[in-house]
Amino acid sequence: MSAHEHDAVVRSSFEKQTALFAGDDALFARRSSSALAWLEPLDPEMIVLDVACGAAHTVEQTAPHVRQVVGLDLTRTLLELGADRLREAGITNVLLQEGNAAELPFLDASFDLVACRAALHHVPDPGAVVAEMARVCRPGGRVVTADMVAPSADVREAFDALHRCLDPSHAGVLLEAELAELLRSKVGPLTYGETSDPFAIPVEHILTDAADRDAVASALRAELAGGAATGFDPVLDGDQILVSFTNTVVHATRDPAS
Repeated sequence: MSAHEHDAVVRSSFEKQTALFAGDDALFARRSSSALAWLEPLDPEMIVLDVACGAAHTVEQTAPHVRQVVGLDLTRTLLELGADRLREAGITNVLLQEGNAAELPFLDASFDLVACRAALHHVPDPGAVVAEMARVCRPGGRVVTADMVAPSADVREAFDALHRCLDPSHAGVLLEAELAELLRSKVGPLTYGETSDPFAIPVEHILTDAADRDAVASALRAELAGGAATGFDPVLDGDQILVSFTNTVVHATRDPAS
């Protein structure tokens, strides 16, 4: 599949997943007591870019703490959801831009902080995206990624295959060490890294119109019955199936010499 064809798959898939992004109770709108801990430190003079921003929930959280936030995403439907919500909230220091993460439409060294959350696994070439993030980050600024990682190399192939049943736009996950090395090699010295404990969620909460529900249920129930591991680590909780994911955050400083 070409990059252009994959972009079309991403748009089509996310247009069917708007329920995950819309409303205060939407999965991608949920807040913790430290919603920006993964991204901090922030400064009132910062200009921030959120790459593959979806419906701009991170943009919304970040805006009160910085001078300006630019959010870029490939899917116009999600940007429109975010724009409506930001307008209703009276947030004025945000610019939302339709565009491709692998070809950022910005000049070199335009931003103090460039971030990408829960999106690298949707792109066929995450190295190209991180290289672009580094290009538009000023020397001495930070590039931050947060994404789910494969629980192990042994189950990565099965993990990716089942994720494509959930969401056809899924390209592939990295391992924790691979994500760290990607930022070190493309950006500069690593300044922070953290991998969360696996978090469990009912699989029904992430099934959308984009999913092959029968294939997902079949694979998870087969694993529960002693079959092949999917990397989703399913467990039964009453009549629900819970699945688990692990997230890694990595910060790198743009090398002033690069």
